[in-house]
Amino acid sequence: MLAKSINATTLLLNGITFIILGVCLFFINNLTLKILLFIFAGLTILFGFFSILKLLWEKQVKNAWVSIMNGVQDIVIGILIFTFSDFILHSFGVCFGLYLLLHTIINSIEYFIYRKYHIKGRLRIILNILFLILFLIPLLFNQEQNIQVTSIILGIYLIGYGVTKITDFFTVLIPIRTTNRIKQQIQIPLPVIFNAFIPRRLITLVNEMLEVENDKLNYQKQSMTPDIYVLIHLAKNGTAAMGHMEIAFEDKIYSYGNYDMHSRSLFDAVGDGVILVADKEKYIEYMVDKKERYLVEFGLSLTNKEKKVAKEQIEKLISTNTTPYYSDLELAEKGLLPNGDYSDMSSEIYKYANGVFYKITKGKYRKFFVLKTNCAMVAQYVLSSIGKQILCVNGIITPGAYYDYLNARFKLKNTNVISRKVYTRKDFNDEK
Repeated sequence: MLAKSINATTLLLNGITFIILGVCLFFINNLTLKILLFIFAGLTILFGFFSILKLLWEKQVKNAWVSIMNGVQDIVIGILIFTFSDFILHSFGVCFGLYLLLHTIINSIEYFIYRKYHIKGRLRIILNILFLILFLIPLLFNQEQNIQVTSIILGIYLIGYGVTKITDFFTVLIPIRTTNRIKQQIQIPLPVIFNAFIPRRLITLVNEMLEVENDKLNYQKQSMTPDIYVLIHLAKNGTAAMGHMEIAFEDKIYSYGNYDMHSRSLFDAVGDGVILVADKEKYIEYMVDKKERYLVEFGLSLTNKEKKVAKEQIEKLISTNTTPYYSDLELAEKGLLPNGDYSDMSSEIYKYANGVFYKITKGKYRKFFVLKTNCAMVAQYVLSSIGKQILCVNGIITPGAYYDYLNARFKLKNTNVISRKVYTRKDFNDEK
């Protein structure tokens, strides 16, 4: 996941494979899914036999019974897949229908938020809900059609995903000066069910690498200094357990979140949308040292024109339809609240990182909703203005999706993602 480079041939083969598989799923849906399931079952049985045969070739194998049990388990699973293939395929369709039902519920919550606060864009949400219902009904209630519908949707997705890999292939081959149009592409992310848990997996990976080689965490492709940074938070628990993200530009952090704890509802998933501006170095030290998080920072190089556009977008973000918001600690200093030890995050960011807050008063970002208008907003808002963005195919962009996108761009040649750094407590403990 933290490898330094991606081979161009690998990108081309992956792209072609995904496109061919997508076309087969779209046009020969039932047969293709069955073939894929049988291939998976066959490989599972094969790996099971290899695990058992390994004991015959190696006289001394630690945990021999564990290897035997794992091998037998793989063989049994493979046989069950062969035996109940039709049931598994229909079950997969139902699971996919439940996944779409979850998205329907999320869209419904978003609609009620928009309606309650008179936010424009409700028609778009209703159309999204109707579109999802159109697919989830046959998936959940029509056994004859659910495999076909699943194959068609999966096929369309794989074709799009394959096209992005082909585009990445050309990005690697063509010199950097002639790839501006290619690099300013829309990237299709992995499904949210996969990338939502990337931050949790990264914590384990970072811990393992810290024990071996700390230098592998940090790498810079070019000697030039990045112009804008995207930071992804990794935390073991709390609100950032699924990740949090923001951008840094000209030594300032720009973040969007539910920083007004008094407005939170629906298990803290909904609240007033607030933009934070803070000192970059102090903010990173606070998050790493006091909140015990890891921060993965990707540095991007920009042209002079892109820097100008990014600066204009940021100024527009904090000055349009916003009003100053004050943390409890700041209100106490102004004499508007009793003096006390205010330890909420907004007060601590104000105290340790000179945090300044702006509450959004109008538009789709007026209300923070963790599964829709979430912390990825600032990065999406700024980076899309300079042609770098993820296509929101499922309506949800997560920090994990951005990590996957930026890390992939970092591993490619001829892209503007030129550095990666992981901040840990060691970075600040060494300075003290």
